[in-house]
Amino acid sequence: MVRVVVDERERPNVPACLKKLGLTLDYRMLEEGDYIAAEYAVERKTVRDFISSLYSGRLFDQAYRLGQAYQFAIIIVEGNLNSALEKMKNPKVFWGALITLSFGYGIRPFFTRDPAETAELIWILAKRPPEVRSRPPVIVKKPKYGQIREGQIVLLQGLPGIGARLAQKLLRRFGTPRKVFLATESELNTRGGLGRAKTAKIASVLDTIYDGLDRKSEQLKLSNSKP
Repeated sequence: MVRVVVDERERPNVPACLKKLGLTLDYRMLEEGDYIAAEYAVERKTVRDFISSLYSGRLFDQAYRLGQAYQFAIIIVEGNLNSALEKMKNPKVFWGALITLSFGYGIRPFFTRDPAETAELIWILAKRPPEVRSRPPVIVKKPKYGQIREGQIVLLQGLPGIGARLAQKLLRRFGTPRKVFLATESELNTRGGLGRAKTAKIASVLDTIYDGLDRKSEQLKLSNSKP
């Protein structure tokens, strides 16, 4: 019997399709992600929600937390992608977000047209646990200036509520990522132009002592048999 964990807050359309495919659903309150299939963590977003969270900065905050909690993290973007891109003033922002998710956060993006296709993808994930394959040696080259600059932006996007635009704004005003990390809440508020709530979250992430807990060991590992 193949089981999939579903977040209790998830809308019923995809779970209904999963039941029709013969999967057993286990409803729980998930801290990160909407579904757990085998060892995959799945965050599901409609195209509209994906674009909205991209501009608000929530997308990369969620991606960071999802990637920290699970080794194999996936985001499914569901809906009419062509129509959404036609309405965007700058579609390059969308593709840039996918690149950041893939290479900056290690999140694998997938695209589906509707809840039925989303359920089919989750069904396949549940049936096929991830295989870690060895890779050939990587030749490390001296990074170019453009790569360093992109890396600086990705580094700052790891902070809560900081998207690509805010990251570039902070770099222009402080000069280097190190100066941003060393800035006080007051400096982030006045010089960086960030709100008090956002600076408080950033300070909490930077100042909270790490407790040494390996969160990956807490992943939900599902077996194909009843508990």
